[in-house]
Amino acid sequence: MPTAIAKAQMASHMTTVGISIYLTADGEPARDLLAHLGWVIGIGAEIAALVAPGLAQAKRLQAALRTIVHMSIDGAWHAAQARVLSDAATEASQLLIAHPHIGVDQISSGDYIAARIRDGVARLSDVAGAEIYSNFAYETQIYGRVAA
Repeated sequence: MPTAIAKAQMASHMTTVGISIYLTADGEPARDLLAHLGWVIGIGAEIAALVAPGLAQAKRLQAALRTIVHMSIDGAWHAAQARVLSDAATEASQLLIAHPHIGVDQISSGDYIAARIRDGVARLSDVAGAEIYSNFAYETQIYGRVAA
């Protein structure tokens, strides 16, 4: 698929998701929305951790991913987080478009966390915490598994 078409499709999809983020009622389970956000933000966090480890962007996306997992565990959308998650999803999708060669390698991890969220079985242990910013950050991926 040509890059221009992929970018246009991603932009269109993110517009639809952005609308859903702001229209979803506080307290609603929103499993599909959370799963999509987990997928795109998770992949974006992986890319950020690889291209700019330890920098603010990687930390923001990691925090957003953990927020999504928290909501999944709670079984409730927190409308107060809409703007933060919308911004994170936009940032993550831009990273995916800018670094498709890295993003492709992260799709299986994105699929994994999205499925766990959609099925209501995601746990914080599925996603790495602040330990990824310690001295061994370059060997640790967002999803808590050591890179090969």
